[in-house]
Amino acid sequence: MADYVKTNPNSKKGDLMISRQVFESLATEAVNHVKGVALAKKSFKLSKPVQAIFQRNGRVKIAISINIDKSANANDVCVKIEESVANILMAYTESVPFDVNINILEIV
Repeated sequence: MADYVKTNPNSKKGDLMISRQVFESLATEAVNHVKGVALAKKSFKLSKPVQAIFQRNGRVKIAISINIDKSANANDVCVKIEESVANILMAYTESVPFDVNINILEIV
């Protein structure tokens, strides 16, 4: 599987490709702006807290593993993360379809 995705494959002006690391960096930045949440620490079972997975249908799946503060509302925090990630990805990638999956690993 490729380490990049084309943003507009039908363009006559050429191809613009965005790497997996760019998607992961943008999603990490978006999560860091949400209060009451922290990215999960790397562990034996978790290689990276934010992973961009390129699917065969052209979509990008963003999988985010987080630790949430016990005083925060889990639903509200997850919605804020989804909105933040969606806003930043739409601003930078415009035409790339994506899905955001959030996994709460720990309540601290």
